Amino acid sequence: MAAALDDPVDREEFKLAVVVLGQRGRTLFHGFIELQGSAVPSAARALLRPMVEINILIRFLATNPKLHTELWQAEGERNALAMIEEHNRLHSGRWGGVPINDDELEERRATVRETRKQALDAGLPWAKGSSLMPTTVQQLETINEPAAREAYTLAYRPMSWQVHAGAPSFLAGLFEQRNDGSVSYSEAASATDLIGARALSLTTFASTLELVAMNLGLPIETRAREIRRSYVPDTLAPSERLDGASA
Repeated sequence: MAAALDDPVDREEFKLAVVVLGQRGRTLFHGFIELQGSAVPSAARALLRPMVEINILIRFLATNPKLHTELWQAEGERNALAMIEEHNRLHSGRWGGVPINDDELEERRATVRETRKQALDAGLPWAKGSSLMPTTVQQLETINEPAAREAYTLAYRPMSWQVHAGAPSFLAGLFEQRNDGSVSYSEAASATDLIGARALSLTTFASTLELVAMNLGLPIETRAREIRRSYVPDTLAPSERLDGASA
């Protein structure tokens, strides 16, 4: 199904954003599959959070395709400018300054200023800060979809431990008590250990393909939805709920 992402799209900023995000989701999914069967399977978990982030971001861009896509692109410019200015201020003595002329710098600053003005004129409160893009929580408020909030709570939050070396991420490893009282630690993972992670990677990518197909008119939306629903149904039977109660 993901081969549909290789088809050309109209040269519109939103459509290009959606297809590149879909392709990155595809790359991360392939990376997860390769890593989970490799000598370092635990490393696969670190790819899950960006997969979920892409899924949420596509939903956010789609709520206001033109403006939100411009904000996303301008935020990239803002970050690039921040890195250039920080390097020139702190590291140019050792490495030399970044070879970029003042006209180009000013042009990029103007792009950021103009896009920020558009966001403020549209009443977007987060644009008053340094970042042009809202936080993930703010994106969820804009999206206002139960599925997106579920993805955040059940996947994005816990997977942040894997990306940022949070203490809970090491609970998946093996602590082995030695006879002398010392302890060794291993990150070796079995196929059983990764069942949940594999299910999450599959459903997240299927959901991303579903979103891409919806926004680009690709003929894979129904098939992607069927795969996603096989793991994450739209409605749950009482036996499938954690508390066993009816919804």
